[in-house]
Amino acid sequence: MLSEQKGGETYSYNNTKSSYSIQNVSLEDYTSSVEYKAIKDLLVEDSLIYCTEFIRKLLDIKKPNDTTCFTCGEGNQIVYKLGYGKRTLLYVRLSVEDIQRKDTTVSKSILNQLLLLLQYCKDHDLEVVGIFYEEDISGGDESRPEWNKSLTFCERGHTDTYICKTQSRFARDVEMIERYLHKRFIEWNIRFLSIVDHSDTSQKGNKLQRQITAIVDENKIAEQSINTKATLRGKNKAGQWTGSFACYGYIEDPNDQYHLVVDPPAAQVVQTIYKMYAEGMGYFKICKYLNEHNIPTPSKYKKLQGSNFVCPVAPNGSEFWNIDTVAKILKDETYDGLLIQNRTETISHNIKKSRKLPKSEQTIVACAHERIVDPIISRIVRDKFEARAKKSSDSDDTIHARPKPDKNGEVHIFSQKVYCAHCGKIFQKTNAKSGPRKNPTKKAYLLCRTKKRTCGTGCDNNSSIRIEVLEQIVLDEINKQIENYYNQSKFEKSYYEKKVNTNYEKDIKALEEEKTTIEKKIKDNTNRFALLYEDRANEIITTQEFMLLKTKYNDEIERFNNRVSEIDNTIINLRKKKDQQIHEQDIFKQYRHIDKLDRLVVETFISKIIVGKVDKETNERAINIVWNICST
Repeated sequence: MLSEQKGGETYSYNNTKSSYSIQNVSLEDYTSSVEYKAIKDLLVEDSLIYCTEFIRKLLDIKKPNDTTCFTCGEGNQIVYKLGYGKRTLLYVRLSVEDIQRKDTTVSKSILNQLLLLLQYCKDHDLEVVGIFYEEDISGGDESRPEWNKSLTFCERGHTDTYICKTQSRFARDVEMIERYLHKRFIEWNIRFLSIVDHSDTSQKGNKLQRQITAIVDENKIAEQSINTKATLRGKNKAGQWTGSFACYGYIEDPNDQYHLVVDPPAAQVVQTIYKMYAEGMGYFKICKYLNEHNIPTPSKYKKLQGSNFVCPVAPNGSEFWNIDTVAKILKDETYDGLLIQNRTETISHNIKKSRKLPKSEQTIVACAHERIVDPIISRIVRDKFEARAKKSSDSDDTIHARPKPDKNGEVHIFSQKVYCAHCGKIFQKTNAKSGPRKNPTKKAYLLCRTKKRTCGTGCDNNSSIRIEVLEQIVLDEINKQIENYYNQSKFEKSYYEKKVNTNYEKDIKALEEEKTTIEKKIKDNTNRFALLYEDRANEIITTQEFMLLKTKYNDEIERFNNRVSEIDNTIINLRKKKDQQIHEQDIFKQYRHIDKLDRLVVETFISKIIVGKVDKETNERAINIVWNICST
């Protein structure tokens, strides 16, 4: 089934968001401008030691870069002289805001910065020895490649002055300004100069101005980060996808970059993985099947489709499936039609590390895109993970154990489903010979594990039960449940469905209204808390009064936040219960009568089967079925 995709139609889409880049600006946009010609007249190529490759191509610089300018040979100790020389380094950065402008404005931004810096150097008789340029990187990012190169260039002693258009082009972080402008540059005897805001480390009384500028710049980044997050959250809540790469099984809609559509070849693989797991196959068996059938891994598949996605572990795409990939696919509720975003968030605008958000804080929108996995199979898989996540008080409890395949790799239909009514242990499969001695046949039985392991001394439930007998009993009971559902009148069905929707929605609405009220109180208390500092600073209240009010507001805010968390969890549980009851109705609608039992049917309808011991007088035994879904 899956091998057909090798010779089948290829679905090729680019999964990355379309973003503007200066690389899209034609060379004529630069060379035809007045600024370009002025720059060419001001630039002295012979004095250059290093120039960023983009600027080299832009200005058609012939002199090659000195490849040794960033290295320090053995025994070459750098001695920094007193006073400042004429050697000058220019750093040009195109910000995110510049990138978002129109083509001609972008080209002007680059040229205007270069022209401003070169003209200043000419007017003050400075020799330009290095030009460093980069784009679309925040000034608060310490991992900027060209920026780090420029610092190494300074440390190696190749320049005397570091010039930018503004201090924010160099850095928008207070810590970075303190570390380099007020420490390292002093150590390296480098003068820093920004032309527009007059930040100059050669002026002793200029330090406070630089610190204030850094604080303002950093606050701007923080505000921009908050506004960006708010904008994205708004799109996410509206059901718009804002990720960089669609998850395996989906692609970005060619007609709408904020919507996902199903990718048929990959979706077929996802459906197979879910079906195999629902039928009892483990991660190892599923991986083995996928690798034996040469199914491309998600990262490899994206590469084959021309995506820019890069797997950190395997840049060219993983060659073989592994259990982590299979588990990730099985746990991802995106395949149920849920758009799940904001799963993680950065700790801060200036800290790249992320933290995982609890489900209550994630943005989840139902029916945002077409589902891939059948609802019945999906419910079986989700129930399996929920059962495994529950912590049992008894370490020997086997209720949540995973089904195990036989020697032939198959899982029998009652694996991990049948339990002893007396000792609570699992009923294990065993084969016994039956029929004539000369030509016996093997028949499958289920026997209490305690009885089997203790040779009949650990449990009184000694009698086994043939699988085919139990199969017929269970099949009859499932068909009775289906028949009971269809025997209900139309009025009873519609009344039940209406009751399910009304009751849960009423409770959810009430909780959401309470949450809105509490969030307003939190905001009010936060504002009052901020005003306390002004009252204390203006000596309207005493220190003791300030501390008492501060404690009061903090306690109230903490109490309100705890209640909001409780409400979020309650809403999630109510929606789960509602979905479960609606799901049960959908299952009954898919079946009219079942002729043969299989593993999928058992997983759908039955939680477990409890088998009692045989009554010696009646030769009968009690069999109790615990249903996943029930019509009565």
